[in-house]
Amino acid sequence: MPHSLVQSLQRVPEFAPLDERSLLAIVGESMNLVWRDGSIIFEPGLPGDALYIVLTGEVLIDDGAGQVVARLGEGDFFGEISLLLNTTHHRRARAVGECELLVLPRDAFLNVLQTNGRLAEHFDALLHARQPDGEEDITDLAE
Repeated sequence: MPHSLVQSLQRVPEFAPLDERSLLAIVGESMNLVWRDGSIIFEPGLPGDALYIVLTGEVLIDDGAGQVVARLGEGDFFGEISLLLNTTHHRRARAVGECELLVLPRDAFLNVLQTNGRLAEHFDALLHARQPDGEEDITDLAE
């Protein structure tokens, strides 16, 4: 029976193709943190230093002025653009109700991308879809 966090990661489509050993490595490098209702996870201007995966609860992403741009739930992730571009966040993330997040630090996430070409290609495509004028290739970031 796989670890419960491995099972949670298997429900995230981007991580589902990874084998159990890779998922266990991610779990070993991550932290599980709980935010209370209304708690700020990050603000605009803070460094993008982790990938966040929602395990339970909900997270609202707003433009920093209060305009909601996304409502995320179990299995969703966020923080990847600032993380991959090594920039600061441009949006605010806030817990709705109590929420538990798996927090994967930048170095660990880049290591996962470096060892899994398929996942790196997926996040590279995601990065280019969200930043169409960006020329950064994330495979260069993991080196």
